Parts: sequence; C-alpha cells; structure tokens
Amino acid sequence: MIDVKKFTRVLLTVVLLELVAVVVLLLKKPIHHRLLEGRMHNRIGIYWTYVLQKSTSFRPFKSQHSGKMMASIFTNSNKDTMDGSEIPAKTIKPETKFFELSEKNDNSDVIEQLVTILHKGGIIGVPTDTVYGLACLAQSTEAVEKLYALKERNSLKPIAICVGEAYDVCQWTRFPQGLRDSVSKKLDDNMSQLRPNSPSILQQLLNDLLPGPVTVVTERGPGLNTNLNPKTSLVGVRVPDYDFIHNLTNRLREPLALTSANISGEETSLCINDFKVLWPRLDAVVDGGEVGQKYVNKQLNYAKEGSTVIQILQDGSSFKILRAGCAYDQTVHTLQDKWELKLVV
Repeated sequence: MIDVKKFTRVLLTVVLLELVAVVVLLLKKPIHHRLLEGRMHNRIGIYWTYVLQKSTSFRPFKSQHSGKMMASIFTNSNKDTMDGSEIPAKTIKPETKFFELSEKNDNSDVIEQLVTILHKGGIIGVPTDTVYGLACLAQSTEAVEKLYALKERNSLKPIAICVGEAYDVCQWTRFPQGLRDSVSKKLDDNMSQLRPNSPSILQQLLNDLLPGPVTVVTERGPGLNTNLNPKTSLVGVRVPDYDFIHNLTNRLREPLALTSANISGEETSLCINDFKVLWPRLDAVVDGGEVGQKYVNKQLNYAKEGSTVIQILQDGSSFKILRAGCAYDQTVHTLQDKWELKLVV
C-alpha cells in the first residue's frame, strides 16, 4: 500500500528539487524554453519511479535511470537538443574562459592556464599596450588558419608576430646587411667590437623602438613557421610594452601570431566589450581593463590606430611607413635623427 503522507512528502521534495534545478540552469547560462521543456519531460518518468519507490513498501520494477536522477538534476551536460535528446559531443564547443588581470601580482596563474590553451591550438583575446588583440601560437599552422577564419581576414594579408623581448626579434627575422653596416658606424664604444654581420649589432636600434607601439617589418627568419604568411617573405614583429604580454610570451618561449581583436575592416578594440561579438568563437578572453590611454596622437586621445608599422628596406639605409599608427612622430624621429635612415614616401 502507498503511504499517502510519505508519498506527499517525497513528491513535494522532488518538485522543490526540480524548481531549484531550473533556477540553477537559468542562472548558469541562457537556455531556450523548448530545451528546458525537453529536459523536464525526460525527467517525469524518472521522478514517478523515484516517488513510488520511496512511498511504497515493495518494488514492482526498477528504473535504469533512477540511480542517476539526483545527480542529473544539478548537471548541465550541454548535450541536449531542442527535444531533450543528446547530440554528439564532438559538435559541442567548450565555453569561452574569462580571466581578469590583477594589479597585485604577476598573474602567473592566468598565464599557466593560457599556455595550456595555446598549446592545444586555442585562440585568445588579450590586452596589449595599444589595442586588444587576438593571439595564437605562430608556429601552429592549424591555429593560424583558425585565426584567419575567425577574423574573416584575406589570406593575402600578413599577420604579425609578437615576442617577449627586443633581443628575441633577430631570432625570428633577418635584417639587410646594409642596415647592419649603417648601424655599426653609429655604435658606442661598448658595441664597437662586434662583427658587422652579428645580429647583436642591431640591438641598440631595436631597443630604441621596442618594447613599444611599433611593428617592425623585415625578412622572415628560417626558424619561423613557413605556413605563417606563406605568400610573402616578410614578417612584422612586435614587442608590446605591456607586462602581461611580456610575461606570457617569455613563458611560451616562442612567438605569438598577433592581430587586432575585430573582424577585418572593423574598428579596433580598447576593452573586451568592443569585441564581444567574437567571444563565442574564442577559447579565452583576458580582461585588462581599458588599454591604450598612454599613447596620444594628433587625431585621437587613445591608441585606436594601433601600432606604427615600419618596413626596413633592402638597401638597409632607408625605411617606409606602412601605417602611421599611434607612434609615428617618435618613430620617424628616432630612425631619421639618431640612426640617419632615410624615410621613403
């Protein structure tokens, strides 16, 4: 016989648990009403089995689901279709992870998690000294291809790389011998003993530009992924003046492919909400607050123009500006007045 009081008590308990489950699901993420309805319908048979078993002294049958019922109430497997059935796990994209940088520590915990994501071919949204960027491992062809697709970027438009220190630049690039010859004539006594063909001969020039809001375009080095910008022998390289990027790239010990956090042709981003449309397609988003305020140019109070892009020409004695960016005046002054390189318009 059914114990009416016990039946009622158990039934009320189950109803209460279902209400709690609905609240948990709604708070965890937005959910379509048909999806929620499917989940509730799938549980009805389970609940009646559970109620009858708890309120009677005998077990007329045993449900194969009853042992899993309590756990499933609070588990959002994210594998339900609109009718409550399961869909293949491989079609489900993991949720984007969000990290907020702290000013009180070096954010090493965040960096370690991002390193894992990047090594798995992930794409992340990150703050830099100018604008927010999208980054992946430059040495991963699969990740670079995903980055192009995400940005809807023309495959003929190159993507720059980012390294942690100015002295890392020469590891992934090659500069014209003419530039080394020109620079060697301007070196101070401490550097005068270096051979003219040594990469270190360029270190003082690079230190005058980097780290900072400058992208230097020159010949790619033999160690760089050949599938990164395969249509050109050139590559742009950045060393952002931003501690988080500095620490991340130094931890990786390999370059990041770095481009602005936007759909190609759209406005650049100074905070993570500016590229909110891309969040679902990213593996992680790093919130560093608003960026770029320290760079001021004639047009903007912020760095929305991005870094100044310069190309060192093959003669080694001249350069040209590919993008004025937010550090045009300072960059041109350094290269022309200090290093006596000629600006080609």
